[in-house]
Amino acid sequence: MQSATATQPSSAGPRTLLKGLTVLSLLKAASPAGLGATEVAGRTGLDRVNVQRLFLALEASGWIRRNKAGKRFFAGDDPTSMKARIWTPPAVSRELIVAAIEGMRRLARHLGDAVFLIGRDGSESVGIHREIGDYPMQILASHAGKRHPLGVGSAGMALLSTLPDSEARAVVKANSPRFEEYGGITAEMIERLRINTRQRGYSVMQNYAVSGALGVGCALTRQDGTPVLAMSVSAITDRMPIVRQAETARLLRRELDSLRSFLD
Repeated sequence: MQSATATQPSSAGPRTLLKGLTVLSLLKAASPAGLGATEVAGRTGLDRVNVQRLFLALEASGWIRRNKAGKRFFAGDDPTSMKARIWTPPAVSRELIVAAIEGMRRLARHLGDAVFLIGRDGSESVGIHREIGDYPMQILASHAGKRHPLGVGSAGMALLSTLPDSEARAVVKANSPRFEEYGGITAEMIERLRINTRQRGYSVMQNYAVSGALGVGCALTRQDGTPVLAMSVSAITDRMPIVRQAETARLLRRELDSLRSFLD
């Protein structure tokens, strides 16, 4: 599966990539049962040893995981395991994160694009988890533990838009020296996008870390309006016309609203 930051492979690279994509597609289709090396070899015609090598490479890159016995493999991280959690927002339960990841997987399967779960840490947004879709071009500019100035990225913008005006402006001012790292974005642009996001109810934002990408994000808040976390979908711009932006926001909102029962 191709990420937006991928380099051109060597002559042997495309063959290996295609084999890896085939294995990954089979594991996604077999979810949640998973597959073993013998099953994958039988379905693909690949040598069992070759399949095991592909398993190891995909696992090392975080694309797949194995069961406790080590013999069956599954697409994605285990939502019941918090080992991959680098950071989570304060006062957010493990159960809420697990439920959010399950919702992200539904979205990734349905939309085919990458889905991100993001929290707030002061003036920064922090990646909690990402799920990868099956569309050949994936926008993977963020990952668990990745930090950005709050407001950079569609999920971070969704979080920023939930803050009171005075607090939001203070965050933007604090982050303004860092905006030059993101392809010419300015504090004024962030402020306009924040207002638009608040009026629209969801963020639509060019990905300033990856050219030709666009994200849609929604935030989950407590009853008093305090932001809890945000979820976003990123795709190449051609896959995000206005109609699909609105539909993506609707699906994100549905998943986030289903998490309200986990809030205190």
